[in-house]
Amino acid sequence: MKGVSRLASSPRCRETALAVAVYLAVAALGFAVLLLIGHHLGRGTGELLHRWDSGHYLRIARRGYPGELTYRPDGEPAFSRLAFFPLVPALIRGVHLLTTLPYAYAGVVVSWCAAAVAAAGGYALVRAVGGRPGAGYACVALWACSPYAFALWVPYSEAVFSAAVLWAMVALLAHRWLTAGVLCAVAGTVRPTAAVLIGTVVLTAGWAAVRGRDGWRPWAALAVAPLGLVGSWLFLGSRVGRADGWFEAERAWGQSFDYGRGTARVLGDILLYRDPGRVADVRGAVVLALVLLTAVAVLALALDRNVPWPLVVLVAGAWVLMVGTPASPLSKPRFMLPFLPVLLLLAARPLARAPLGVRVGLYGGGAVVSGWYAAGLLVLFVGSP
Repeated sequence: MKGVSRLASSPRCRETALAVAVYLAVAALGFAVLLLIGHHLGRGTGELLHRWDSGHYLRIARRGYPGELTYRPDGEPAFSRLAFFPLVPALIRGVHLLTTLPYAYAGVVVSWCAAAVAAAGGYALVRAVGGRPGAGYACVALWACSPYAFALWVPYSEAVFSAAVLWAMVALLAHRWLTAGVLCAVAGTVRPTAAVLIGTVVLTAGWAAVRGRDGWRPWAALAVAPLGLVGSWLFLGSRVGRADGWFEAERAWGQSFDYGRGTARVLGDILLYRDPGRVADVRGAVVLALVLLTAVAVLALALDRNVPWPLVVLVAGAWVLMVGTPASPLSKPRFMLPFLPVLLLLAARPLARAPLGVRVGLYGGGAVVSGWYAAGLLVLFVGSP
């Protein structure tokens, strides 16, 4: 029986390996375009790898967290690295110590390895909902050349978070409750947006527990899922000697939930050209398209009987959180990046039936555009991407 099992699983393993190879090929082309344009603009690789959030994670990996909160003259907290969760800088530091690579390149290793694991998870997720192999390949390729895919190439947290989210959902759909809970806890040590995944796991496992399915395992998932997020809050608070230290630091970044009022003002500025500075580059159009198209996509997924309801809950929750938090409005597409493979189910299935030449041209062209856009985000445009 074990031999039969190995033979049955071997094709799926080869398919997953091919999906990862497709992702890496598309991502490598986009990354190469980013580096070439950065060189043309006089920005070296080291500088690109330290931009924006990358710089914060690398400084934490190198020096650790600050030991106190600082405040501006008006009494509001100043920007602090205490707002960044601990797993990614810990991984970067670990790779640095094991390989002696500079911290920036250690961060690239972490991101690319995690993104490869996430691509495998995205492929497994497509197959779990009944998609054919071609749909899985299309999903990971589209994800690799999406507009904000740069966050999977540099020392940001999106790649690690994506890997945890996608594999947690694969485990959840397979009713591997404890695995889903543990991966959810891991996600909670990467980003506070793990709250969306925690809510999905709690709803799904809670429904199974109420119906008396799978014994104690759904209850274990309910208990384990929030531990990473709560532990991260307590750990970061302990750095400054107060339990609410992370929440106080986060106030400086303006990420409090305001039920969409701030996002509505931003979209109004974009639609009516009220703030020329905000719409001076293509990011305004990308944000507007993202908010509207994601809402339509969530509705389409909800109406698709082949899509399990936990996936709909996941992306609906991500959309609500994205719209409900006003800060960094031009970073909203990056916020949705880890959840994008679920939304791409809608495009991946029809695209898988297109001729091979059409698909290769689309992925190659998309990678070039993604790398070009990444150069604008990291080098030219004003404000954090």
